[in-house]
Amino acid sequence: MVSNSRTTKIPLTHSNNNTDLNDSKVKEFKLVDNTNLKIIEELVKNPSTSSASLATKLGMPLSSLQRRRSKLEKSVLIKSYHINLKASGGKIGDVVIKVDKGKSREVAGHILKKFKSNVMNVSTRINSEYNVAAQIIYKDTGELHDLLESIKSIPYVISLQWSEIVEIIGDNSPSVITAFFNNSIQRWTQNA
Repeated sequence: MVSNSRTTKIPLTHSNNNTDLNDSKVKEFKLVDNTNLKIIEELVKNPSTSSASLATKLGMPLSSLQRRRSKLEKSVLIKSYHINLKASGGKIGDVVIKVDKGKSREVAGHILKKFKSNVMNVSTRINSEYNVAAQIIYKDTGELHDLLESIKSIPYVISLQWSEIVEIIGDNSPSVITAFFNNSIQRWTQNA
């Protein structure tokens, strides 16, 4: 069974012009008002919620909710799917990798291309020791061992550690997302 989930995506503007950055933040924060925060929170709790039931729950016209939802889905929400570990028989873990300085992007790209059947995503990190992370899926310890040994053999990889997700205890995403936007808006308005 695969479940549908929404996560936030914070748009980043890379510009040397402070006016462009401020304009971008103004647009972002205008988009995330109290009503939209409630919509985001509800969609993160239950991504399959219909617009009609959400409009009823929030006490607003369906057309207004649909317009707001559409804008949010085009700017700060992205849709993704997560694997139900128990139903799939697979295991999900994280590998953090220590790479020679300056080669983390190269190693991350190599891992993503080489292990298409096991690696769900790879990122570079800022950390005191480990600077590449990969989320992996595997069926058993034999497959995990082979995967880890193959990653260790990649040029510039110094060492790695892994951990397996055993059980997801809970999900605070809706309240964390609301708090993040509220705090960001407060900091931005104080600095404006």
